[in-house]
Amino acid sequence: MKQFRNFISQFCRVMAVTATIALLTPAIGAQENNNLKLHSENGMLNHLSVGLQTGLGGVGVDVAMPLHRIVTVRAGIVGNAFGDIKFKAINTASQITQSQLVEDDAVKRAKMVDKVELALKPRFWNAFIMAEVHPFPTPFYFSAGLFAGSRTFLHFRNTNEGALQSLYDANQKVEDYNAMFHTNYPPVGLKFGDYVFTADENYNIDVKMKTWTVKPYLGIGFGQSMAQHHRLSVAVDAGLLFWGSPKFVLNNGKQIKSTSKESGITHFISWFSAYPMIQVRLAYKIF
Repeated sequence: MKQFRNFISQFCRVMAVTATIALLTPAIGAQENNNLKLHSENGMLNHLSVGLQTGLGGVGVDVAMPLHRIVTVRAGIVGNAFGDIKFKAINTASQITQSQLVEDDAVKRAKMVDKVELALKPRFWNAFIMAEVHPFPTPFYFSAGLFAGSRTFLHFRNTNEGALQSLYDANQKVEDYNAMFHTNYPPVGLKFGDYVFTADENYNIDVKMKTWTVKPYLGIGFGQSMAQHHRLSVAVDAGLLFWGSPKFVLNNGKQIKSTSKESGITHFISWFSAYPMIQVRLAYKIF
């Protein structure tokens, strides 16, 4: 969790710098009175601004141009790639008590494994195009757009590369036993909420939490992406990124089924079909 705390700390510093710039923006605009007429003109594609943004959607860059007096269009890329988050996951082999399976050497070896360290890798990048509609003479606006890019939101992988042969062998034994005797013993692997991550043929845990490739977005904002009377502008945009119900998928493409439908992370995932986005954008108007 140290990496996550560092990310929050960096984000707070960025927010503080952004707020300072926002307070200085009127002073900067006052020094550019000779450009008031140019920047107040309305038209289609007659202005251009470049922006930097940060927030729950990650960090990104974009460009913005007006399409109408009340409509601005933005396009860019946004995502996150901060450090891995590491945690210990419990081995489900310890839950096997049936004598037929415990007596097997593969299961005995797996039961000797206590907890395994997993690395949670946030790697989520998307290109986007978005329209902002300013229907009222206030800083408030509505936003809508499309994000397209990475399907993987989170990537789970063990930190001890190729060291989980005992879990792989034990799970193969459980699968064979279930097929032979028509039993329904749960898989052997690492627990993550109501899911069990099984090792692959390379003796690794390699699981991805996947979403849609194309993701619609709806939100509201406050501020300006295209300054009216000066060069710098600040805007805050909050909304929902609709990405479908996330799925946990093994590296062979097989979807992992939950061991419970009523509680825990499965219950959370069932309604987590939209990701909350809050982004702060600092823009500079080129012309």
